[in-house]
Amino acid sequence: MAAADVPEQELTCSICLDLFSNPVSTPCGHNFCQGCIGGYWASSAVCTCPLCKHHFQERPQLSINRVLAQISLNYKQALYGIEKTEMLDMDATPGAAAHGNPFLDEMILCDLCTGKKQAATSSCLTCTASYCETHVQPHLNTPFYANHRLLDPQEALRGRTCPKHRRLLEVYCRTDQTCICAICVLEDHRMHRTVTVQSERVSKQQLIGKTELEIQKRIEAKGLCLSELNNRLDIVRNYARSELSQVEHLLGELTRSVQRIRGELVGGMQEKQASVEAHGARLVTRLEAELLQLNTQRSRLAQQATSDDHIGFLQTFQEASAPLQEDSETQNLDAESEVSLQFSLGAVKHALGELNEKMNDIHMGEMRTRGSMNSLRESDSMMSVQSFRSKSQWSIRDLRKIKPGSGRKKVKSYLEDVTLNPLTAYPFLILSEDRKQVKRGEKLQFYRNSVQRFDVWSCVLAKEGFDSGRHYWEVNVGENKDWKVGVVRQSAQRKGLFDMSPVNGYYALWWGGSHLHALTAPPLAKVKSSVHLRTVGIFLDCEEGQVSFYNVKTGSEVYSFSMPAFSEKMFPLLGTGDKEVPLVVVTTQFSSVPE
Repeated sequence: MAAADVPEQELTCSICLDLFSNPVSTPCGHNFCQGCIGGYWASSAVCTCPLCKHHFQERPQLSINRVLAQISLNYKQALYGIEKTEMLDMDATPGAAAHGNPFLDEMILCDLCTGKKQAATSSCLTCTASYCETHVQPHLNTPFYANHRLLDPQEALRGRTCPKHRRLLEVYCRTDQTCICAICVLEDHRMHRTVTVQSERVSKQQLIGKTELEIQKRIEAKGLCLSELNNRLDIVRNYARSELSQVEHLLGELTRSVQRIRGELVGGMQEKQASVEAHGARLVTRLEAELLQLNTQRSRLAQQATSDDHIGFLQTFQEASAPLQEDSETQNLDAESEVSLQFSLGAVKHALGELNEKMNDIHMGEMRTRGSMNSLRESDSMMSVQSFRSKSQWSIRDLRKIKPGSGRKKVKSYLEDVTLNPLTAYPFLILSEDRKQVKRGEKLQFYRNSVQRFDVWSCVLAKEGFDSGRHYWEVNVGENKDWKVGVVRQSAQRKGLFDMSPVNGYYALWWGGSHLHALTAPPLAKVKSSVHLRTVGIFLDCEEGQVSFYNVKTGSEVYSFSMPAFSEKMFPLLGTGDKEVPLVVVTTQFSSVPE
């Protein structure tokens, strides 16, 4: 039977209403274009026949009906004169076009033309279709398509075609999370969940909307935080500017007052000194003139007494023996009463001394208000704005000469940053990560043996050792019930059981829960303290051979050891048997721990 004798309706796909292109037959006996039935099933939740609605449990595996395809192709040739270029060579190696995609080198046809298809002039990315010059007119003239983007067909299909079937990627496989063509739906992705790219775009667009909303929320939150931070920075700047202005104003007033006092006081002293010196100079001049006159008269008398001229002697005797004229001003002159200078500046010097001491206290961060024993907060002192403090030359001998309670203020300039050395720690001690705290634990903490480690005494040393100069550090003991703090010689014994005493190189205090002792040679010396120690300051003076302990709260000295001359390093020592309250080495940033 000739192809022209077959009714065109029998060769028409009921989905695209065009002549079959690579027709396939469903198990129910109906024929459809391979791409049409693949696209239909890709966008449907259930797999049914488009004509009879027969339900399939899964997508059936379909093959091209080659007889019907040949009949359809012959019909197209007879009716439209189409050459044999439409039907794909299904025997070709799958994916052969993946290396060059020949589809982009061929003419792209209009998707809406029936029968003889015209060459496409534009492709719409929104509609995922190509149009000839006639069928593209609605996109150009209808407002509904105003937002649809039209591209050159070759450009539009670049990267958007299936490398295996050379068809547009119009289906999205949710199983493999990739774009596929309608024929892939019937082959490799037959059992996968698929939807049209438009539907997946809507779904993904909602997710993007949620992500965008979350981003927007974060932007608003960070913007608010940024605004608050900028406001806070403005407040800080204004506060610093105000404080700086006030301090500069006060310092300027103080400088002007000092200069004014200096001018008035020094000027008055110099004027008084000049007046006394001028009076003394006048008296000196008068006395020198009188002394010259007397010496002249004495010379004349000596000359007359030795002269051989008797007549001349008698003639001048009356004049030479005349009584001396008395000078009431210089006769009984008292130099101490005539030339004396007394300023009476005791009160002034005392006031200036107090002012200078207060200025030094402000500089050292230890300003005390009148009638108060509370120290100025570290943040309100000059220490909070100084990056470097020069160490004044104070020794233990000097500290003993100053008033009680002021020793710690002087030794604070030697404050050191002490860090604990885990290689020396007793195996049951627990050290913090920053190596500033230590307490007793239940289990072994350090398993690697070391010659530096204590194996009987629950102690640990610091990494820093000192063999010269002066050094100070503080340890917060708090409510710890069993602690030791002090210094130890580098060569001192650490293994086994021994007496911690100066004889063995240990200079330390020990609190056993009820009494404070100095670790001297037995019997231990009991140390009296008016208040319970919570923070202990240790001052090591290598120059004087002294180690002193201070109560940080009161600033008073608790106990002091004298050490013989040595040529080895001394290391800070901490020991504890308390499993609850740790010993804390105070850092240089906070030289006073709240009590």
